[in-house]
Amino acid sequence: MTLPFSLTLALLDHLPDAIAVIDARNPSFPVILANGALEQLRQCSRAELVHGGLPGLVGTVGGESAIGELHARFGRAESFTVRAALRDLAAGLAKVDVRFEPMRDQEGVLTHYVSFHQAVGDPAAAEPAPLVRAPLQRDDRLTGLRHAEYFHEIMHRDFAIAQRESRTLTLYVADVDALERYNTTFGRLAGDSVIRRVGRALSAGLRRASDLIARLEGGRFVGFSTGMDLEQARRHGESLAGRVRELHMHHPHSTVARVVTVSVGVAHLTPGPNSTPEQLLNAAHHALEAARAAGRNRVALEEPAAD
Repeated sequence: MTLPFSLTLALLDHLPDAIAVIDARNPSFPVILANGALEQLRQCSRAELVHGGLPGLVGTVGGESAIGELHARFGRAESFTVRAALRDLAAGLAKVDVRFEPMRDQEGVLTHYVSFHQAVGDPAAAEPAPLVRAPLQRDDRLTGLRHAEYFHEIMHRDFAIAQRESRTLTLYVADVDALERYNTTFGRLAGDSVIRRVGRALSAGLRRASDLIARLEGGRFVGFSTGMDLEQARRHGESLAGRVRELHMHHPHSTVARVVTVSVGVAHLTPGPNSTPEQLLNAAHHALEAARAAGRNRVALEEPAAD
């Protein structure tokens, strides 16, 4: 059930955060709503905020290129933060952090962005600042899997434990074959649905609670497991690839099959005292490239030397 506009606005006006809503379905990304707290922060009317669009939210400092970069970030359907220098008559030049969060419907389709504004520091000392990096996130919003940065943090921790206890680590990188062709044929939203289903299939293949999988970018996933020997690692990679094939997602323009498939690179290592997590990750990526070069829809294994 969709709330009436007046009720939605009344609810937002009760919140202390300065909030605006952007229509992500329109390629110009118009501002369609601003609450009372944002009016107070900007010292201008709700109508002016809506009419001012994105420049009214993040400021005109930085010119059209800053707005163009903002549009590009919207296209990735991810949360991010900008630090803006906003000019208004009451406060002069005010430094504001603006966090943008994507909102999706029940089908997982991006429909809106919600912006949250927070004044930062002394307005008199504010200077224009570029787009800043989003804070560390636990979960990838498209798939619900772990976010890539969070994965790397946990992988470094578990690598140190395996190094100390002489335990084996297996790291695998899976990439959806011919995803760009699928997007061209069926559209980006259909491609996003493929990414979500592949992510769920790979996640279902985790062997134990300590195993972890994340989405790196696009249709590429990374995961690791402990306690497997070399043959078990190979079979595990085959099992993951098989789970994706068994989804039977039709792909008429794939060069390797009539269904969506993945190529998988597997790296297996018992870390030595001078081994690094990057060594294992690079080996998995190298194995993935070997699987792709050999024709895709297959698994390649690499066992780097322990240092």
